Parts: sequence; structure tokens; C-alpha cells
Amino acid sequence: MLKIDSLTVAYGQKRVLKNITIEALPGEIIALIGPNGAGKTTLVRAVSGTIPTESGQIYVNGKDLSRFSTAERARVLAVVPQTRQLGGAYSVEQAVMMGRTAYMSWLGRESQEDRDAVRLALEQAQLQDFADRSIAQLSGGEQQRVLLARALAQSTPVLLLDEPTNHLDLQHQTNLLSLIKRLSIEKELAVLMAVHDLNLVSFFADKVALLVGGELITFGTPQEVICAENISEAYQTPVEIIPHPVTGAPIIFPQGALEQK
Repeated sequence: MLKIDSLTVAYGQKRVLKNITIEALPGEIIALIGPNGAGKTTLVRAVSGTIPTESGQIYVNGKDLSRFSTAERARVLAVVPQTRQLGGAYSVEQAVMMGRTAYMSWLGRESQEDRDAVRLALEQAQLQDFADRSIAQLSGGEQQRVLLARALAQSTPVLLLDEPTNHLDLQHQTNLLSLIKRLSIEKELAVLMAVHDLNLVSFFADKVALLVGGELITFGTPQEVICAENISEAYQTPVEIIPHPVTGAPIIFPQGALEQK
């Protein structure tokens, strides 16, 4: 379980996150939404430990992350970054093995447990047939799955993702989020991810946190959070929302788009 309790982050005198409280249970996907500059990426980076916090606590399974060493943190929390930080000279298997660094000896020697974890992560990310292929030979969607496999190889109870669908076409977006959804349930992962596409959030997230100006405006199910009033006010543009005819998930349209059809 991931619990963010009254978290505040400041850059100099400016507070960019203000008193954020969110909880993600095992098997649950929490989506962070909001306009540009709302604080989504900042929150992911603060939870990951990339940037310092001014106040508040972050807990994983009841333990305060501030008391963890870097290696200990890497064993409970894995991150899929927004940018693809993968060297083209590495093979897929070598890149995924980097996720096991926190478990290796100071000499960096791989154990059988490390190799087994990497093999399983490759299978879970549907990359087992790409293990020996160079990163440079992969498409954008395939590289994104390598980053996910690297995070899965860490064998952590919490997974953080910063705009995982950026620069992916619709097929790769839905494939990736479907994979994350399935793994969150199978591995009982607590998932926190920043996402721009609100319609994808409606279908794949269990809970939604709406951020505006570094503040948490509302937190709840997609049906509770993604309503015309909340979205129009947060994004400063009028929208219309109708429920999906099968799932009931809210679908967002620019105001007037339905009348033009």
C-alpha cells in the first residue's frame, strides 16, 4: 500500500505541491490528472525521492520512506519515467537487469534470483522474444515496455509511472495500459501514474486525483471526479460528458461537439 500524507513540495519560496493526501491500495491504479503545471510529474518525482519534500510523509506498507536508504527504497518502489532513458548499446535483457541493481552485491554480480526475476519481467511485459535484441532496434512502444519490465524486475509493491503513454499511438497506449491494469491485479501492485488522456483514465483507473495549481481538488472514482463541472473548471474549457453505453465510464467531449454530428 502507498500512502501520501499531507505532502508539500517547494522550489525556493514557491510551493508547487500543497498538502497532498492520497492512498493507493494493492491492486489499485490511481491516476493523476490536471492541466499542464498542475503538479502531476512533481508528485511522482517527490514520491520516488528524486526531489526533496518540504513537509509530509510517504509510507509504503506502513513504513516511512524517509527512513529508507536508496537501495531499500528501490526494493519497495519502482519508477517508469516520462523520458526513455535507455542506451541503444544495451540489449533488452541487459536493460531489464538494471532493475535488479538494488539486490546485487557491491561487485554487481547477478544471482539466479536476479536472472529469474528478469525472465519473469520479460514474460510479463511480453518481451521474452526480444531479450537479445538491441534497444536501438525497438519501436517507441517496445521501448516503453522495456522500461515497464525494468520496473517489474525490481519486484516492488509500488509502481510509479510518469506519462507512460506519451508519444505512443492509440494501439500502443491501450496495450500498455491494459498490461499495467492486468499486472496491478495479478501482482497486487499499488500503482500511481500521471496521465494526460482523460478518456483512457476513465477506462483504466480505479481512482482519480485531480490536481490544479499544486492542490488536490478532488479524489475518487472516475465517475465521481470526471464530471463536466470539475473538468471544465480545472482545464478552463467547457466540456460535455456522457457515460459509455457498456461500462458507464465517463467519456469527455468538447462542448458543442455532439451537436455538430
